[in-house]
Amino acid sequence: MNHSVREYARHVDGLTVTTNTVEGYFSIIRRGIDGVYHHVGRQYLGQYLREFDFRYNVRKLNDRDRNIVALKKTRGKRLMLKEPKAAK
Repeated sequence: MNHSVREYARHVDGLTVTTNTVEGYFSIIRRGIDGVYHHVGRQYLGQYLREFDFRYNVRKLNDRDRNIVALKKTRGKRLMLKEPKAAK
């Protein structure tokens, strides 16, 4: 798209192509990092992006349905807790 000449969408082979989808996705990432995490370490970037993928993909669901989808993703997984470190 060439926004400088007021082109915001193209029609290609019967499909409308816009940049709205990717702009919406990146706005979710920006808001999450600025508002919640404040910093993203390179070693954890993949985990953050997976979280934002999930948020984007379920953005139209209500809270109940979003929680059901999240819980289904835990099926067959075990939460392994480490022993707490002794207080000094």
